[in-house]
Amino acid sequence: MARAWTFQSAGRIVFGAGSVERSGELLRQLGAERCLLVTDPNLGAAAAAIREVAGEHGVGCTVFDGGEPEPAVAVVERCLAGVRGERFDAVVGLGGGSNIDVAKAAALLLRHGGRVADYAGQCKVPGPTLPIVAVPTTAGSGSEVSGACILSLPEDDSKLAVVDHFLRPSLAVIDPELHLSCPPGVTRDAGLDAFCHAVEALTIIDWTAFPRDAEDGWPLYQGKHPFTDTLAERAIELVAANLPRVLREPGDLAARESMAHGALLAGMAMSNTGLYTVHALTYPVGAFTHASHGACNAVLLPAVLDFVAPARKAETQRILELMRSTRESAGDAVRDLLRSVGAPLTLRDLGLAPDEIEPTAEIGYRIRRLMDGSPRPTSPEELLGIVRAAWGEA
Repeated sequence: MARAWTFQSAGRIVFGAGSVERSGELLRQLGAERCLLVTDPNLGAAAAAIREVAGEHGVGCTVFDGGEPEPAVAVVERCLAGVRGERFDAVVGLGGGSNIDVAKAAALLLRHGGRVADYAGQCKVPGPTLPIVAVPTTAGSGSEVSGACILSLPEDDSKLAVVDHFLRPSLAVIDPELHLSCPPGVTRDAGLDAFCHAVEALTIIDWTAFPRDAEDGWPLYQGKHPFTDTLAERAIELVAANLPRVLREPGDLAARESMAHGALLAGMAMSNTGLYTVHALTYPVGAFTHASHGACNAVLLPAVLDFVAPARKAETQRILELMRSTRESAGDAVRDLLRSVGAPLTLRDLGLAPDEIEPTAEIGYRIRRLMDGSPRPTSPEELLGIVRAAWGEA
């Protein structure tokens, strides 16, 4: 089994305009009579709609609307403190990846108890959580199909990750109509996040060479393989073509649907392949600058592609074809995409200070679970060169 690749995703995916209207029926099919709905104050109308259709099918909903961008562990603690003593059969995450991650953590603790930190790392969840239902309102994070839950630890400017197959949602309901009200900045950064997921999934180390701690036959991340390549390629094509379009015409439902499709495929790919250098550097960059996760990824991606291109000639050429770019390098094609959507181009634009360049490289280099996925082995000095290039040094 160690020499075979595998594929995991959400238990069931329901996709299409108006599909959220089926959420009550779908919750009943999961056997739910009472659910916890995790969202934020900006999504009150959508939460009310889900609560209404759930009620029509005999499913009661308790709403926690205290979700925040880049949520801290404390958000999960407030959520659970507010519903102490209630019984739930499922947890629904409505919103972007942040709300869905809070829902995952709540489903974990409601079933197994303890603190989020007790399960930090990979494959530490002892068994199934409460069923998780993901209803994304952005096209970007891929959390609706992934087994990852990322929460902030603001006291030391770091992240806590719980990564396990048991955190993959039982059900993902992807309704592009919910994306129509997504603000332009969030739309852009979420879309760039999805694009980065697809590119890293296509260019990461091969599954035959991916480092494994245990030959358990069911790896969470395993590097790229033929099926993930297919998903990642289509995601690159969809996002590159439709992100500029949806920013020009926010009410274009067809473009929103294509973006939701692309983000879903990118999430399905990267949640099996894993990610590498871009995300290793994004964690310290985000901590230093407090810029959005998607913006950090986007700024770092061209420099990383420039570095790995010698080891990924076929894949970077394919990226150029999928983007319909006449550029000579995939890194330059991505820079053109960033310009076309008005995104920051450098880490300097994001606010990374000159004296934060070396710490960014040092912190990123220590995140071996990501750095070991690079298709081109990277020394500390080479990683510092990538950060300097992304910062804007000549």
